[in-house]
Amino acid sequence: MAIIAVSNKKGGVGKTTTSVNLSGQAALKKKVLLIDADSQGNASRNFGIEDSTSFRDLMLGQEFEIVRNVRKNLDVIGNSEAGIGVDLKVINEYHRESILKKAIGKLDYDHIFIDCPPDVGIVTANAMVAADYLIIPMAAEPFALDGFDTMASTIRKEREGPNPDLVLLGILITLYDERLIISKKIRQDIIDNGWNVALFDTIIRHNTAVPNSQHRSQKKTVFEYDRKSHASQDYAKLGHEIMRKIKKLNSMK
Repeated sequence: MAIIAVSNKKGGVGKTTTSVNLSGQAALKKKVLLIDADSQGNASRNFGIEDSTSFRDLMLGQEFEIVRNVRKNLDVIGNSEAGIGVDLKVINEYHRESILKKAIGKLDYDHIFIDCPPDVGIVTANAMVAADYLIIPMAAEPFALDGFDTMASTIRKEREGPNPDLVLLGILITLYDERLIISKKIRQDIIDNGWNVALFDTIIRHNTAVPNSQHRSQKKTVFEYDRKSHASQDYAKLGHEIMRKIKKLNSMK
């Protein structure tokens, strides 16, 4: 089982879009669970799940319901505004950063994706402790690198502490528009800051298929909305690149 957290302390970088579409693609061949750890609940709503308390219940040690069959082979642990403040409710718990890992440890899936909240709080720490791999989406927009040092520091602390086996699978450039100078500058900034070795080869291009697929009239993955779109092509390519990386890493163990 591969557990992949998708995280960035900045919002609006394509974190949920990436979680949703990687889950949807992986479920075409594998048994997949998507955990919506963000109390905004956008990943849940993308699959038509409203007002779910599942993630909150999981974190509080209560019986939680996995919303099954949102798609063939794809289950979701949903979230919503009901999950706001759950970090404060567990702050005094023993091993508070391992709650998620313990809760999902016996689940039977080929892949688990965790859509993290846009912060580095207790919920995100839980995701990083539970995860084998981490993906950091980064939008090709101004201020893209803001807060990245904090993310890097968080990864180091997890490796030095509760999860020494956490692997940064890659930095994913999203919302990329090759016509814009800023997109090219952001990619170069990442390289100049020494993170080029962590960059995915795949770049997610800016494409209207993404917001169109997420609209309440659709609530689809980009593959379901328009399989020929740039977004579908890019996320399919990313999915294959991720599986190749994981396979290579496993062969080195």
